[in-house]
Amino acid sequence: MSDGDHGHHVCPTCQQVVKRAKIDVVDVRAAVEADRLTATDVFKRTYVGHGTQSSVFVFQGHPGRFRTHVHTTHDEIGYVLEGTGSVTVGGVTRPVKKGDVWVIPANTPHGGQFQDAPQVLFVSSPIDDPDNQDRVWLD
Repeated sequence: MSDGDHGHHVCPTCQQVVKRAKIDVVDVRAAVEADRLTATDVFKRTYVGHGTQSSVFVFQGHPGRFRTHVHTTHDEIGYVLEGTGSVTVGGVTRPVKKGDVWVIPANTPHGGQFQDAPQVLFVSSPIDDPDNQDRVWLD
């Protein structure tokens, strides 16, 4: 067993082995810098960690609208690292800026509109599996 590898973990929702779960400390700024959004990317999710029941990633987007969608299996909590704009969660629109937090329960429609390029740290629970996305676009 290596550092950060503490055996197999089973997802409480799907009962499959969670291969990405590990103990780690990550420099978020460096992780984002190494995985920068490009002009050809619609958006980017830079995963910085997975636990046994949660995931952490940084959403990077372009200025403008981000389409409305739901996640069928997990909640999300967003924390604005960079950018200003507005988010609509469950039909309620509110302004957001650096340092703001919002909570999105599973199956709740949400989207956004940003004046400048956003970077939002998201914590999702249970696991947000990058190989098995539960996002359903609504528009």
